[in-house]
Amino acid sequence: MFLRWRDTMKDSPRSADMHIALLSRVFSWAKDKEIILRNPLERVERLHEGTRKDIIWSEEQLATLLTKAAPHIANVAKVALWTMQRQADILSMPTLAFDDARVSIKQGKTGARVRVMAAPDILSILREAKESGRQRVLVNSFGQNWTSSGFRASWRKEMARLQIKGVTFHDLRGTAITFAYANLDRPHEEKIKLISEISGHSADDAESIIRKHYLAGQEVVDAIGRGTKQK
Repeated sequence: MFLRWRDTMKDSPRSADMHIALLSRVFSWAKDKEIILRNPLERVERLHEGTRKDIIWSEEQLATLLTKAAPHIANVAKVALWTMQRQADILSMPTLAFDDARVSIKQGKTGARVRVMAAPDILSILREAKESGRQRVLVNSFGQNWTSSGFRASWRKEMARLQIKGVTFHDLRGTAITFAYANLDRPHEEKIKLISEISGHSADDAESIIRKHYLAGQEVVDAIGRGTKQK
């Protein structure tokens, strides 16, 4: 009965899965309280199997973001693109992480420590932060440290203003991986290893993203380059 109900929403699989997951939690609580003997939804498979690794930013979207976004938003995007790091790690990046040549990052999710060469396109952002004496590299429009909720709200508003749809901030990482692969002058296996070590993706996920999007790689590279230079 529950699966038939779920299947009435199969045109929106993510929503259908969410409804079933919520009901399953109710049953789990009832089972723990010994109100029911078993959770009938405990082993139900999800309808939605998609992942964000199938999505990267288009040339037009990147150009719009990098040339027309407010500076405090564009700067976060640039650092994301040129370091391949997660949103939380970028927003909390201390100014001391920059040593005039590289950026040292401790990834919050994996605990891994990486050192990323500071690309010319973000050197001005890093140097300005260091010269200002502030605690963090990236700040909001008031010059204050970003909060996670504050950035998400500002990002949503800016994407709506720029009319950028269908992509998320997280998708910038896959876009950056495509960019990096297109530019590294190394054998394929070395490229994958280096990219996965820096980005925090598994080697399999990094290769999957590259195989999916490499044909679009050069247009992404061009878009990033043009956008940062115009700013």
